[in-house]
Amino acid sequence: MTAHSASNAQTVRRLLRRFRGLQAHLLPDEEPLASHPVIWNSQQHGRVACDAILTNRRLLGYYQIRFPRPRLFLEAIPLEAITSITLRSPQSKPLLHELLIISGQRRVLLRAPRRVIENLYDALQRLSESERASQTTESAQTDGEEPDRALPPRFARQPLASSAEHSPAGIAVIFACGLILEIIAVFLWQTTGSLATSLPPFGAGLLAVVTAVLVYRQR
Repeated sequence: MTAHSASNAQTVRRLLRRFRGLQAHLLPDEEPLASHPVIWNSQQHGRVACDAILTNRRLLGYYQIRFPRPRLFLEAIPLEAITSITLRSPQSKPLLHELLIISGQRRVLLRAPRRVIENLYDALQRLSESERASQTTESAQTDGEEPDRALPPRFARQPLASSAEHSPAGIAVIFACGLILEIIAVFLWQTTGSLATSLPPFGAGLLAVVTAVLVYRQR
């Protein structure tokens, strides 16, 4: 086993330990590669503070709470179905950056600090380039015959003049969601003593609260 594959295997094990219950929702041969706390905004579920988990086959919006009552949020976007990925950066006093992902008729907007969004954007781009290189190799090995494959997504960067989270209502919603998630996380820690259960909602809640406070101070 090479050092790179050993590192990947270690990352997979770490993520599966952190997100208990995630493995039950993975496809055959699907492996988690990275996770980032984000605010996930989709047409189906609205705005949700969760973790964006990038696998070798899909991008997942995910959180799972087992106590006091089971709750699961899971929205999956197959990587091969993504047609456009746009990194949108605020022009003044940047705090939350955005990643707009389009897959057919679906539009999912991820919001997070600049470093998180750029890391996710770069990871998606590397996966796309790796897949294209793999397809080129396969085509060369089959005497140039091109199998029917989806076109790679279009990557772009776009300046963002203003965004909804800078409005008073948007700030209040983000702050309230963050507090609720942190209260749930503390309650889970006190009742179960499990870091694996309490850390995901605490991380997402902390991100939301800090974001709301910083946006309010910058207005």
